[in-house]
Amino acid sequence: MKRIVSIFAFIVISVTSPIAQPRWSMELHGGGVFNLPIPLIIKQNGFQDIKLTARYSTEPFTLPIYYDIRFSRWQDGKSWELEMIHHKLYLENTTQEVQKFNISHGFNIFFLNRGIEVNSFRYRAGVGMVIAHPESTIRGQKFGSSSDDNDFGYLLSGPAINVAAGRPFYLGKKFFINAEAKTTLAYASIKIVQGRADVYNIAFIILLGLGMNSR
Repeated sequence: MKRIVSIFAFIVISVTSPIAQPRWSMELHGGGVFNLPIPLIIKQNGFQDIKLTARYSTEPFTLPIYYDIRFSRWQDGKSWELEMIHHKLYLENTTQEVQKFNISHGFNIFFLNRGIEVNSFRYRAGVGMVIAHPESTIRGQKFGSSSDDNDFGYLLSGPAINVAAGRPFYLGKKFFINAEAKTTLAYASIKIVQGRADVYNIAFIILLGLGMNSR
């Protein structure tokens, strides 16, 4: 009898206990970026392929600035998230054949993340896609223009993944400052005049920004 009562009590408590309600949050970050030197392969019709180890800068505080925006749905210490990173790539080690190779408007990455909160720290990982706006001058042939407001050359270009660890520092119940370290890995097939370029990117990122919870 005691066992039956115990089971019944457990069922009643389980049914009547309030289910944790979801909490929504939004974060907007700026950041500093280090891009790992990595192969760049340019394939142009009628010419031999160009292969070089690309060194990219990001110029995070030059317009359009580098930013990261994220929307999250938290429940029971776990989250589903939509994240967009406005990344930028400027080839530093140009050559006589590769006079310009920039993806500055930008190397945009959209992610679907899964997150978890453990002891005030938040860990997340996600998969996504690159939408790129390339501008290049290869062997004197120009593609795209970052100064032309009518150039809407944003192209679905390839896959990406990211992993991150961060910590929010609360400014009351709703607002917080988020500090985060993130790594992104991406591949993009980028259009040039009469060809394409295989672009790989591994970026190490430090983010700092403001967040807001729904409650």
